[in-house]
Formats: sequence, structure tokens, C-alpha cells
Amino acid sequence: MELKQVRKYIDLYLEGNTSLAQEQALFVYFSQEQVDESLVHYKSYFAALAQQREQRFSRNFNPIKTSKSLQLKRYAAIAAAAIAGVFVLQQTAINSQPTPEKIAYEEFKANMYLVAEQLNKGKQGVAYIETFNQTTYKYLKTE
Repeated sequence: MELKQVRKYIDLYLEGNTSLAQEQALFVYFSQEQVDESLVHYKSYFAALAQQREQRFSRNFNPIKTSKSLQLKRYAAIAAAAIAGVFVLQQTAINSQPTPEKIAYEEFKANMYLVAEQLNKGKQGVAYIETFNQTTYKYLKTE
């Protein structure tokens, strides 16, 4: 194979655009003893790929077969988990309903925030009056 064509196939291979025939031509080229010096670093890569292609799984593959009793146990566990989940949800729903004391406390807290807000506004007004008085005393000298 020509060196120019090998470089073209390598570029296509690295981009993932080669056909099976082109890949096979690359594997044949790099399995030779003599490879161009500029392409020697690809030889080990293609040799490793060729070796990986030859590996086969030699053991027997038998997926685990489940018995009916094991399936029944699984369904029972799922049902128990669902029942427990429903029970927990019901308990949290019952506990989440506010008592009259909690409702009164929340209303009181909201009212106290409103009172505090009004007091802060009044405090700002007093501060403004104090600034006004200081400015007035500054220009009016009382003797």
C-alpha cells in the first residue's frame, strides 16, 4: 500500500470515518515487519487493537435464573415498602396540621412584626427631628 494512502486511511480512522475494508487494510499494513519510520508509533496501537480483536470470552455465560419463590419475596418486599411509605406519609400529614395555639402564635408574630416596623419608622422620624434641632441651635445662638 502506498504511504500516501496509508496516511489518508489513518486520518480517516482517527476521525471515525473509515470503512471496514479500509480498517482491514490498515491492520494488514501495520502487521508487516517493515513500516515507514514516520508511522512506527501507530504500529503498537494497531498491534494492540488486533490482539484485542482476537480475545474471546471462553467461559460459559449462564444468567441467574430466578425461582418463583424469589420473585414472590421481591413482590412482598415491594408491597411492604409501599405500605410503610403510605403510613409515614399519613403520619406526617396528620402532624402537619397546625393546632389553634400555633395559629395564634403565628398571628401574634405577624402583628409584632408590624408593630416593630411602625416603631422603626417613628424612630427615623425622631432622628430627623433631632437633626433639625441641632441644625437650628447651630444657627440660633442662645445666650
